[in-house]
Amino acid sequence: MICLVFQNNKFWEMIRMLEQMLHIEGEQMDKRATRKKVEGLLETVRLYQTLGGARRENSRLHAHCVTENPAEYRAVSASEEQAALLCAEVEQALTRLDEQEQEIIRRRYLQKEKMLDCLLCHELNLSERTYRRAKGRAIDKLAYMLRTEVIRTIG
Repeated sequence: MICLVFQNNKFWEMIRMLEQMLHIEGEQMDKRATRKKVEGLLETVRLYQTLGGARRENSRLHAHCVTENPAEYRAVSASEEQAALLCAEVEQALTRLDEQEQEIIRRRYLQKEKMLDCLLCHELNLSERTYRRAKGRAIDKLAYMLRTEVIRTIG
């Protein structure tokens, strides 16, 4: 019983420290630049999910062909591997968002056909203000989880 209380207190102490860190970083974070960076990553993921399958199929069909420049082939292969890793990392981060935030990010940024904010907020039956707040929270959380926040330089 005493162990559980001690561990519980440690847990809440760690939560408070994390909240303080997020608050400090939130004040120093350049929200506009961070949003653009996260949106760029999400666009990369969307394109890879949409077009990557076709590329993989074509590479299997043309596996018997020898490329003229093996170094160029390795570079393309490495960039595709990085895109696949990014997709996995983004997918893992998305699972940590709440359901509403996940749905907003998936439908706004990751579907084959991107949806406009004004249409999506009506489909989700949210006011525009509530929708924008939820989207902003989701992007901030993703930036933090993916370590892509842009910090303002002072001076």
